[in-house]
Amino acid sequence: MKLYMSPASPFARKARIIVRELDLARLVEEIAVNPATSEELQRVNPLRKIPVLVLNDSSTLIDSKVICEYLDDLGGGRFFPGAGPWGEPGGRWRALTLQALGDGISEAAVARVYEGRRPEGERSQAAVDKYLGQITRTLDVLERAGFAEKPTIGEIAVACGLGYLDFREVMPGWRDARPRLRDWYEAFCKYPALQSTSPASLP
Repeated sequence: MKLYMSPASPFARKARIIVRELDLARLVEEIAVNPATSEELQRVNPLRKIPVLVLNDSSTLIDSKVICEYLDDLGGGRFFPGAGPWGEPGGRWRALTLQALGDGISEAAVARVYEGRRPEGERSQAAVDKYLGQITRTLDVLERAGFAEKPTIGEIAVACGLGYLDFREVMPGWRDARPRLRDWYEAFCKYPALQSTSPASLP
């Protein structure tokens, strides 16, 4: 299988973490591409977004949520728990909700970065304020949320979102008023799969 990705992408990072945690590296070849210019990526995904997983039969999976669940099932179903009460620690609905919050941080942070790359006269302060507001409110929710002892896709998505905030310096002071989230994140980042996929290691 081929996983089209960018080492800086928080969405691709989710899939790359699962590949490592479930010992699937022997089955998955990671191919780094630039989504803006890669014709190869466009051939496998008309949306020209990453990640994309091309299976051995040449069928294609797109969107990180779909790819992560497929890889999890392939590797033994460890990060997508079974259904149960919403509030159950480590339960499926809580895990998926945390994933949505983590992905939301990533989406807003990526949008903030791209807004900052627009020509100076075309940048929108209103858009920047919207993205930073989304991130701030979500971080405040996560400070109160709590996390499962056995990581789920929710914890992975949140960590990838926080990692991207740090990598692109979108909100450098996010830790200041959120000690519980800060301590959890720093402990979670000790997982080898988190360290080996960290965008902070990029030149």
